[in-house]
Amino acid sequence: MVAEQIPKMSKVLVKFTSEKLSCVRWQPPVMQGLQNSDTFVTGSWDNSVNSLLVWKLSNGDETSRKGRRDPSEASRFGDIKPPETYVEPEIILRESHVGDVTDLKFAGHQTLLVSSSCGSVQSFSVADDSKKLIPTQKWEDLHHLKMSSSPCTCMSVSGTDVATCGEDGRINVLRLDHRKPIRIIDDADSCSLNAIIHSKTHEVITVNSAGQLKVWDVRQDGNTPVRIFLVTGKKVALHCVDRHPTQPHLVAAGGEDGTLSMWDLRKEHLPVTLFDSHESHVWEVKFHPTNPNNLFTCSDDGSVLHWQTKPGLTSSRPSTPLGGFSTSGISSSQSLLHHPSAADAGSAWISSNTNMSNIDINHVLPSLTMPVNSVDIEGSNLVCGTDGEAIYLVSNVFLH
Repeated sequence: MVAEQIPKMSKVLVKFTSEKLSCVRWQPPVMQGLQNSDTFVTGSWDNSVNSLLVWKLSNGDETSRKGRRDPSEASRFGDIKPPETYVEPEIILRESHVGDVTDLKFAGHQTLLVSSSCGSVQSFSVADDSKKLIPTQKWEDLHHLKMSSSPCTCMSVSGTDVATCGEDGRINVLRLDHRKPIRIIDDADSCSLNAIIHSKTHEVITVNSAGQLKVWDVRQDGNTPVRIFLVTGKKVALHCVDRHPTQPHLVAAGGEDGTLSMWDLRKEHLPVTLFDSHESHVWEVKFHPTNPNNLFTCSDDGSVLHWQTKPGLTSSRPSTPLGGFSTSGISSSQSLLHHPSAADAGSAWISSNTNMSNIDINHVLPSLTMPVNSVDIEGSNLVCGTDGEAIYLVSNVFLH
């Protein structure tokens, strides 16, 4: 599959921050599905004192006319010519944070959760104007070793419940109005748990540094998962995981070898489909929440890829890719151990013919030299956080 040129309608804006960004998340709008968010939060890492930054989108021309733009925070477009009008993010709040910010999650519109390399999780209430973060709860020492704290690596939210994982191999289940965890699974894993996602209210999926995907029922006693899945016979660490928003049995995971794995949890213990997507670690994978024919991945190799499936396996409608900046080919996928049934029709992610033109893979950003650590999509706006001390905002992303 070959990346094509980016359509004129898509715009890429670069904003420099003077901090390496570990995580970025859009704040959900008040009426999800009916309006788009104009606010996102970023977290930094690798500083003596790190930061939470709240950003708001504004019209760049209006900002310039009103004289409110700070020259020290000027936007730069690389090789892309700035359009006459564009949406520019502005910092409206900066909050210091102890330790690296390892993950950010929203529980509803106004509750922000922040996990730390110190092993803690902090919740904030976001003011209506997004210009104030009010601390509401802190869970200290959730993840720890015998003699020291251990990083909390990731979180997942389901209603008022929050599941956390860490490098200590522990899973905690928190409730927003409880001061202590309501469930602790000690020794859930013998290696680092790198990502977690809810598949059901009482069921979570974790991926670890041994290349395993595990399904847990947090209502059950003990520390044994319900099911265990493997990528291959080799121990290839998995760094990230996300589930299809309307088909919870369909799960995507990214690995340290640059592969994207697609799993059907109803089927075999190995992935249904493997894609050789990136040249290095895949740090985050995101299905679009309302257009799940679109998926985004970011990598240590400095690339962000947009994956688009066609409407159905038998559809003759040609795809219209977002396009990208690189004209080099992206390696094809391979389907493993799966024969599609009637129930799979319409899901190109798990088709045995996935490598035959059911998926377009395109670069979203120009070639970068620094890792892209985090990506999030809201409506047609994509935001990325990088080790290059910059955010990249892609507006008008084309979605199937």
